[in-house]
Amino acid sequence: MNAFFKPNKTFLHPKNLLRFFLVSLALLGVFLFVGCKKQNIRYDQYVSELRSNIFLAETETLSVRIYSVTKETPYVADGVPQESSPRTEVYLVAPEGDEVCALTFMVGGKEYGGEMSFDNVRAEYYFYCTLDTSALREIVCKINYGGTECELTATSVRTESTLSPSAILNGLLVAEQPLFAGLTDKYGFAGEIYVRLIFEEKPYYYVGVIDRNGNITAFLINGETGKILAKRTS
Repeated sequence: MNAFFKPNKTFLHPKNLLRFFLVSLALLGVFLFVGCKKQNIRYDQYVSELRSNIFLAETETLSVRIYSVTKETPYVADGVPQESSPRTEVYLVAPEGDEVCALTFMVGGKEYGGEMSFDNVRAEYYFYCTLDTSALREIVCKINYGGTECELTATSVRTESTLSPSAILNGLLVAEQPLFAGLTDKYGFAGEIYVRLIFEEKPYYYVGVIDRNGNITAFLINGETGKILAKRTS
């Protein structure tokens, strides 16, 4: 018999075979453990900004948009998710920015609102409060602008065919497996995720995946089909 194929009697000793079997079994257990850890990772726990609803209303002179969001604190795109909380953000575009503008609205029998601040860069008024409005279909707002009061009903842009943020994220996990696998190990996901509902005639989603070095892989996704329309890395 060729020496190359000659059996190794030492290796074939029962004790060595048993030792080899136990080591192999241990290594297999490690691989399965790591694989299970990866499979069981909940990527939604790494979402540090979630915009799940948008409400819109306008008159001839005023335009209101309301965002239902959950954001981390402090809000920093550093690839490390922090504790987050729900909030409602109201933005108002008016003819001038030098008028006093106040807002009130009711949710669950409780009144929210106050005087709105003005952003000189964006040329719009804004108001934030800690409140979850993600499940609402509309929000009735009273706006007092320059001493004149009007009532607007801001209606959600979501429809029955609009996919949920979780459905969008799950679809992206399947379509972009190499991206998420490259940032995932047995300890978890080394990054954070932004999921934002946006509206341009119809709903879309922006999803940003940010690693620990601040690199961002961004996606524009159809809000009704889940199809990735654009991808950009920066």
